[in-house]
Amino acid sequence: MQRRKTLLVGSGPANLALLTCLKEWGSSVLESLEVLERRDSAEWHPGIAFEDSMLQVSLFKDLAFLRNPASPFTFFSFLRDKELLYHFIHTNNLYPSRKLFSDYLVWVSRFFANKISFGKEAVAVRFREKPPGTQTLVVTTRDVSSGDVSEIEADDVVVSLGHEPYIPEELAVDSSRVVHSNFFLSHANEGMINANARVAVVGSGQSAGEIVKFLLQHREVSEVIVVGRRRLFEQTDDNPFVNDFYTYPHSLKFAELPLEDRKRFLSDTRNTNFSTVTKEVLKSIYDLRFEDQACGRDRLRLFPYTEITAAKRLENGLRLDLRGIGGRPDSTTLEIDLLVCATGFSNRRHLSFIQLLQPRMEDADVVVDESFEVGLDRMPESCRTGPRPRVFLVNHSFGLRGPTEHTLGGLAERAAVVAKALQDGHVLQPAQGRPETLPAAWPTRNSRVETK
Repeated sequence: MQRRKTLLVGSGPANLALLTCLKEWGSSVLESLEVLERRDSAEWHPGIAFEDSMLQVSLFKDLAFLRNPASPFTFFSFLRDKELLYHFIHTNNLYPSRKLFSDYLVWVSRFFANKISFGKEAVAVRFREKPPGTQTLVVTTRDVSSGDVSEIEADDVVVSLGHEPYIPEELAVDSSRVVHSNFFLSHANEGMINANARVAVVGSGQSAGEIVKFLLQHREVSEVIVVGRRRLFEQTDDNPFVNDFYTYPHSLKFAELPLEDRKRFLSDTRNTNFSTVTKEVLKSIYDLRFEDQACGRDRLRLFPYTEITAAKRLENGLRLDLRGIGGRPDSTTLEIDLLVCATGFSNRRHLSFIQLLQPRMEDADVVVDESFEVGLDRMPESCRTGPRPRVFLVNHSFGLRGPTEHTLGGLAERAAVVAKALQDGHVLQPAQGRPETLPAAWPTRNSRVETK
């Protein structure tokens, strides 16, 4: 059985940010660390990386800048290395394209090529007794290409798993004609977006909006149908006061609120992120529709407050049964060539991974402390006397840490919190009052903090 001091599960932005922080600090944690990633690269949502699709987060909220503006791993460092810095400055844009940001993440991952094991899926983690009366963690892994299963022993495991694309069961009737928005471009490249294609999009968020825009830009598409359970389309609220919610200091304040206040806040701020579309994308959709109407055609059909009750596979397409919601008794049947499900993601992979540890739960969220360490209801007896293994969970504490948890905002600062806990070898003790910002004594990239 292989052994590592530290295992990182997932090579997405959160764990890449953690790697950059450890590297800046010259941390010895990196000496016995491995990253397990089931994908074959660190690309970021390639299935919706449209050429004109822009990031909704400021470039300053990259993997490192807010933690250390002088970091060699900032987005600016990437642009300079690619000889694009001056050109990007002259675009006068604070929001890079999704494709460019994905390229930045891949660029960062290559600095840690000897640490990241691509094509290696982490399946589960459990405790294991070790003589004399001590405890460790064992992570079960699966080789994606061969299916071979193996185990790795570790003292610390940092879990940052991506969310699983979700397609309602009643819609998953034909994998060749029903696709999740996260994989849309691969289907488009396979020729599904062709002359006289009839495409339905279910959903009302940013991904749905960007796909509708893409389809209307392709004049050969015959019909674009949008089905949503809510009003179509609602604009994202991105005023500066709202953007303050998506910062690490705000997540500290949010964590202090009682449960009911946290739930109320998240409900009140849904239109700042979920099921909404940016003003720029909505303007593009409206303009494209107007161009159609000026030419005597209208390819865009909107079905707000509507649900798909059934989908049936046909010889050369799909049939959808639609029904109005609430006081709308109207129903209809549509025949289409492709159904795109912009139906969001299931945030449960981490629960399956750590379930054998019996983590403490609060209102469907795994409880984590100030260091993002998972609270366990049943700690093995041996851990109460000797060194105890630890599991850290990032990007999965929406109800406990606020809206920042599901976005890029706060990644750089959270990385410093987890990195410090890994180096110290113990959990940060709960304080009477949480700090508004990171402590001034955080290690800089010119200092080295040794672990115990």
